[in-house]
Amino acid sequence: MHQISSYFFLYIKIVLTDKIPFVMTMGIPLGIALLYSPPDVQTMVASDYTMYLSSFWVYILLATYLNGIGLELARMREYGLMKTYVMISGNKYTYILAILSAQLVFAAISLSLFTIVVTLVHGQFTFSYLVTPLLLLLGSIPFALGSVALTLLPVKVSSLMRFANLLAFPLFYLAIKQPDVWFGYANPFYALLQLSLAIVHIVVQVDVSFNLMMTLFALAGYVFVGLFAIQRFNLISSVTR
Repeated sequence: MHQISSYFFLYIKIVLTDKIPFVMTMGIPLGIALLYSPPDVQTMVASDYTMYLSSFWVYILLATYLNGIGLELARMREYGLMKTYVMISGNKYTYILAILSAQLVFAAISLSLFTIVVTLVHGQFTFSYLVTPLLLLLGSIPFALGSVALTLLPVKVSSLMRFANLLAFPLFYLAIKQPDVWFGYANPFYALLQLSLAIVHIVVQVDVSFNLMMTLFALAGYVFVGLFAIQRFNLISSVTR
């Protein structure tokens, strides 16, 4: 437990002093939400406004997991740093858990700052809007685990970063537009958006449409994929050895 907390505080200091993750995960959504908000945003009813915010919350969470967990683990392995940390801690799970914990804290900060600023500017701030994304954060832990699956791909991290970030925007757009079909839950943006609608329905008490059963199946699937990826995580990169 002491090793996990030591790695956690080490990594959280690195994350919070690096401005690039804030720009990528919170700065871009914040700029879009403020500069390109709907004309009637200040008079939107609760159901419409929460659905509007939900898409930004989903993007912030998955961008954090993509860059801060999946790609970060792949990068550290390729640079040989994972072997060093494992030699110190004795197992790979200690550092992986520390990274997961640090990124959850980072996501909580990003979500809170984004929601406070946007809702205040739009004149829509309520306590429920602040609680909802934090509950979504807790529900999104399966996606944090699932992001480790990126480390299973036998691709150099530079190529993987370009491919993953380029693919993220079409998947995000597709999640907003696609119909509710079972294979659509393979898109993490869509699955998490459905979860956000379920939480919005409970917390904000607005009538929104969502598929709870398929969402729960999807969450279980992402947990399974993530645990499998962690188990199979190799400390030596297959593309650099």
